[in-house]
Amino acid sequence: MKFAELIPPILESPLLKLAERIKFAKVRDKREIRANLKLKDSAKGKRAFMIATGPSIKQEDLSVLAGEDCYTISNFFLHEKLDIVNPRFHFFAPYHKPLILENYIAWLKKADDVLPESTEMVLCIKDRNLIESSDLFTNRIVHYLHFSNSPYFSNKVDLTYPILSPITGPLMMLPVLIYMGYSQIYLIGCDHTVLRDFKKTITHFYDKQSDMRQNASDVNAWEDIIESHRSSLAIFLQYQFYKKMLTKAYKNVEIINLSSDSWLDMFQTNRLKDVIKK
Repeated sequence: MKFAELIPPILESPLLKLAERIKFAKVRDKREIRANLKLKDSAKGKRAFMIATGPSIKQEDLSVLAGEDCYTISNFFLHEKLDIVNPRFHFFAPYHKPLILENYIAWLKKADDVLPESTEMVLCIKDRNLIESSDLFTNRIVHYLHFSNSPYFSNKVDLTYPILSPITGPLMMLPVLIYMGYSQIYLIGCDHTVLRDFKKTITHFYDKQSDMRQNASDVNAWEDIIESHRSSLAIFLQYQFYKKMLTKAYKNVEIINLSSDSWLDMFQTNRLKDVIKK
């Protein structure tokens, strides 16, 4: 349930924005962040499939995604159709407690072994030293994002500057696909129904025994009911933040939710079988 830190909903305080800009001015890894410029509009006009790990994936035949631009995150590398989906990028949430560092690194190494050789990685810049000191992803292209409590720009996505710190994995992926210029972004497995599992093991498409990470989805991942509701609310507010951005600055971009069981109801819906006709 905890992702990075529980960032409050979008804050528009001028003082916060100023503080975050001063903080970014002191960042030493700006060259890694500026390198994201090559991603801008690199997939302009195409469609992308943004695949999370929600339990609704079990109802989908992902083999129909062969040859599509697919983007995955976290434990999706456990999926039996991984090689068919062949993700262009795979995303990893920043290291955060209550995860155990050594266990987290072992998990990343497992993903490095399993993911297709062509898959590029996307991580938070604060994990760069951890990645390099652990000799991770040495044969892959790695993209780094800079997260901030207050995004550098609230009216557009610019990956060469700080972007909004995501509460949950898919919200790490969405701004990247917007920045790359996709016209249609289809959401798969973005269920966000975790409160159904309160104080129990969080349900994903995979068996809980398959998750190498300790404290990631079990009872240790939960806070109390009030904080859990606040976190859930913050997730939907962040989606709303991007939806409002699209209506103003990216009117040619559509987000379509393909999850058959999802609480994310602010986007139009469809089904994967209807989007990709055999």
